[in-house]
Order: sequence, then structure tokens, then C-alpha cells
Amino acid sequence: MKNYILKLGVLFLGISLVYSCEPGIAINDNSTSDFGYTLYVDSLANKNAPSLQSFVHAVNGEEWLLFAGRTNQSEDNGGLHDMTGNYTDTSFPPPSYNDSIFVYNVSTDTRTAISLDDMKATLKSKYPNNYKAIQGFESVFRNSNPLVRQDGDYLYVVGGYGPQNFQKTAAKGYNFISYDHVGKIHVPSLVNLVKGDYANVDASKLFSFGRNKQLAVTGAELLKVGINFYAVTGHCFGNNCSGFQKYQDAAYPFTISKDTLHQLTISLGNPITDVIDPTATIADDLSNFRRRDQPIVPAIYKSPANQKIQEGIAIYAGVFKAGNDNNLQAWNDAIYIHPSWANNEGRLFTQDKAYNQNNYNVYACPSFVLYDSASDISHTYLLGGIGDGKFSENGFLSGFTNTAVRIETNIGQYPISSSHELIQPDNLFNKSSQNKAPFYGAEAILFANSSLPLTKAWYTDANGKWQQEETEIIDLANAGDGDIVIGHVYGGIEAFHANPATFGPRKSRASNVIFKVILKKN
Repeated sequence: MKNYILKLGVLFLGISLVYSCEPGIAINDNSTSDFGYTLYVDSLANKNAPSLQSFVHAVNGEEWLLFAGRTNQSEDNGGLHDMTGNYTDTSFPPPSYNDSIFVYNVSTDTRTAISLDDMKATLKSKYPNNYKAIQGFESVFRNSNPLVRQDGDYLYVVGGYGPQNFQKTAAKGYNFISYDHVGKIHVPSLVNLVKGDYANVDASKLFSFGRNKQLAVTGAELLKVGINFYAVTGHCFGNNCSGFQKYQDAAYPFTISKDTLHQLTISLGNPITDVIDPTATIADDLSNFRRRDQPIVPAIYKSPANQKIQEGIAIYAGVFKAGNDNNLQAWNDAIYIHPSWANNEGRLFTQDKAYNQNNYNVYACPSFVLYDSASDISHTYLLGGIGDGKFSENGFLSGFTNTAVRIETNIGQYPISSSHELIQPDNLFNKSSQNKAPFYGAEAILFANSSLPLTKAWYTDANGKWQQEETEIIDLANAGDGDIVIGHVYGGIEAFHANPATFGPRKSRASNVIFKVILKKN
């Protein structure tokens, strides 16, 4: 979700899959750290995935559960929002909002779908308690750019952006808002419901919903560290927000519990922030957390107190810095959140002001992280999106890009710091050595290979006892001696210009292209 004036435009698993006949692109890594892998990306021949950007996603075996987001209902209207339009009515055309729930199998290139209305009819007929529960929470299944996190068999959806009234037919009166909903969805049951396998729908687990005004947010990420969820940065954007836009200026920890009648109780903790009150309007001018739509990835750091590897969160780049709306700039530094221990400043985060991403890959894009225990270094890859390293003529940000960066972080070094290397040649997704259209990656998702070994980290449970759990970070020491199949990149915005400024034919559209990502052993 973009700035009120939304200057984004001037920023502007299988191995048995069917692949395109053209060879993939090998992306050489110019790092001086002698990292022993080369990034390799290739598009699949798959054609039947839905075209979606800024969508909700989960995994059930070989199947992807996909809903919400925006799609190409007509004239490629699911692409980049129209930055020349009226953000309260026309920039995000309501007909572009996806109202189907899809189950897609990447191995067989097959999909099953059900509309939101048909799903509600099925609920009313077969699962009346769930039908009652979904009333007033249809926005969970019909929004753009929400916060999404899968935790085991459950999918959590927080916030997002869209019309309060989808029934309007005129150009005005949709009343766009940032939703304050929280949804908890049992992934296997919803998959079976979409497929018509009603015998395997667990009605007691299917849906639970709740609300929290502080979680009316979009353009953020939802991560889980230990027992807490974290809504990280983002902003409230729309007619229900202070001044039409108010950044979160923080990472908000919260817990979710289930009550009777499919209702959720959401309990917020103290925000992790650099300002006294992140809810105050002035915080937008003061906070370094004033950013959104940036790469936010799971991280691990060694506690200086006990040297245990503990879970955390890394924030790289993002938009926008406070200042003149005619000269908006990206953040190019990094923030590391370590919620289990405080640094020398007594804070649960460290801002790495020396880190400079140089306007590359500053926007939400597919990412993955590896940890090399031999060197104590984590490697974060950011793939495509927005930020080609250039400033436009008017001094704003750079455009859509097919570049990639690899970021190195020594997880036991204090204060925490990172360095990055641009991966050459300059085109990750096309059969070209030039960084040229079509561009992919913005608001796309990387579906990780489920067979990859994962790094374990320590956390304290609700009783204060130390526990270990798997993170989402690939354990390089146990990944084998050969190539590493990372997974698949899917969806997002397909842009036909570096600065398309809007959606539409030969401008931009929602993508259904799927890429396979491999790290090849040198």
C-alpha cells in the first residue's frame, strides 16, 4: 500500500515440473566473501495459476491456497495502482479485487476455485456456525496487501486495504479503508472446502475472526517469533485513518487466542519503536520505523548474554522517508529486531545506519535466508521488485527492476551490521543480460521447498522456559553438497516499463508467471 500521494510510480517443488525449453539465467555473485553458490532462475511453462498480486497465500502439501489480492478482471486492471487517479475512489478499481479462493497445484499446473459468494452459500448450507462467523469479515477474503503468516496448519490474515462498500457501481462512494480484521483459517479445511471434499472439512477449526483498531494496517509484514506475532511497520491508509494516512512507526507484538463461537481475542504488547508514542501524528516525522512495503525477513542473532541463537526480524530499505511529498526518498539502511535481548542502548532493536542498499530492491519482493554455521554468517537474497539503483530525473526513487542483491550478516557480531553485493548480470527473471522489461517481483511470493533443512533457534515459552524450534532460515550446513532447490517465485506485478505509472495493457498487470529458484554449487 502506497503513500497518500503514492509516489510509487516515480520510485518508480518438485523437480518433476514442466519447464520452458529455454535455458535459465545464471546470476553471478560478485561478493568478495567467496560464497560458494550461483543463483539460477528459470520460468516454468505452467499457464493455469491465477494472476494475483498482493494476495493471501498458504501451503498444503503440494497445493497453494490463494485468495484476496488484485487480479486482471478486465484490461489488465490488476497491475500497479493508477497514480494519476483519485486514491479514494479510482486508483484501485474495485473490479480488480479478486473474489475467488483458489487451490493451485504447481506440480500438475491445475487449479480449483470457488467464489466468495459460493463459499458463503456452502457455509450457510453445511457449516452454519462458520457462516455466522464470517458475517462482517468477508474483507479477510477480499482485500489487497494484507499481512499474512502461516503457522503450521493455520493461516493468519491481518489488515489489508480496499473498499468498505464493494456494492457501489458509481465512481465515488467506495470509502477505501485499511481493514482492522484478523482472521485465523485452518488451511487443510479451507482447501478441502474449495475442492468440494466436505467430509474432510473440520468445521470446528475452519474460521475464527477478531478485530483490533491498532492492527488496521497495510504494507506491513506479519512474522512470528516465539509465542508472539509481530506486525512490522506499514501504515494505516484510507478514510478510517488519521489524516488519511498514519504510519505504524513500530513493530507491534501481539498474541491471539480463540474464544467460543469462532471469535478471536487479540492482545497487543508494548511496541518496539524509537519514539515515545508511535500512535502520535508527530511520530511519522520522527521515527526510523516510518516505512512500509519493504523487504522484511526472518532473522537469527546470537544473544550477547548467553550466545544462544535466537529468533529475530530484519528490515531492509523501504519507503518512504518523511519530508517533501515532491521529493520522496527510500530508506536504504537496515533495522534488526531482537525481541529477546536488549543492546547496549537498552533497545530491542538495532538500527544499522551504515548499511546502504543503494536503491536496489527496496520494495517488497521474494526473499529467502540461509545460515552458514561455519562462518556464522546469514545470507539474505532479495529478488526483483522495485529499486534498480538509479534515481529518476526528478530526484525521487528508482523504478521496477529485475536485479537481485545478497546481504551478509554476521549473527554474532555486535553491534549487528550487514553488507550487500549486487548480483550480476542485471536481469534475474529474463533471458537477457540487461535490466529491462518485463519486470517481476514486486509483491510476489517465494514458496519455499518444504524439504529444505531449517535452522533451529531458541525462544522462551509462556512459562519462561527455554525452547527450541525451527525457523524459516535454511540450514546451509545440512543442505547437502550439491545444488539447493530454493522453491518457486509466483505472482506479483508484471511491469512493462520501469515507471509504468498505472495498470493496463503494456503498462502493468497482475502476474501468473512462476519461476524456479536454485542455488547451484560452484
